[in-house]
Amino acid sequence: MSAWSEFLNPEERKRLSGLSLALAVALLLVIASLFFWSYRLDGLRAEARRLTAELEKIGAQKEQARIEFQSWQETRKDLEEMETTAFYSGSGGQETFRQDLRDLFKQAGLPVPAISYQYDDTGKKQFRRLAASFALRFSYPSFKRFLYRVETWPRLLVIDQINFQKIDNASGALDLRITLSGYYHEKEK
Repeated sequence: MSAWSEFLNPEERKRLSGLSLALAVALLLVIASLFFWSYRLDGLRAEARRLTAELEKIGAQKEQARIEFQSWQETRKDLEEMETTAFYSGSGGQETFRQDLRDLFKQAGLPVPAISYQYDDTGKKQFRRLAASFALRFSYPSFKRFLYRVETWPRLLVIDQINFQKIDNASGALDLRITLSGYYHEKEK
């Protein structure tokens, strides 16, 4: 079989060699550029993954900040509500505290005992403690009912102290000395 180069004259062979060389160089450039762009594309993918992860992290931080902000808003609302409903205030605050104690005993089904009141009037505090001490004799179920009423009372009442004076094992009666506190709130001027 005869070679193609035999049919070509030297000028055409020269052109064909140049064309082959140019084609080989172009093919090498295409292959090199494919490797370059493949490497560049891998770098861009890695950068996109990193930025996506960072964006997700920022999104999670934003969500956490939103939740925390809502929590602080609810806390602020709770504090405003507590100022108006949970504390005793105004000129009749002490009398309201006394009336609440009478109502508390009535709702618990207990007689109103002799009550000793102490009012914290020291200094210029925004919150003052209103305390009441009294002795009660009742059964354990009545004691539980009384504690429930204290805990569910609309205003903030705190049992500061319970002293068990005597426990009658035969009847199950408890003789207790209880100190209960409410708080007077005076807004700053």
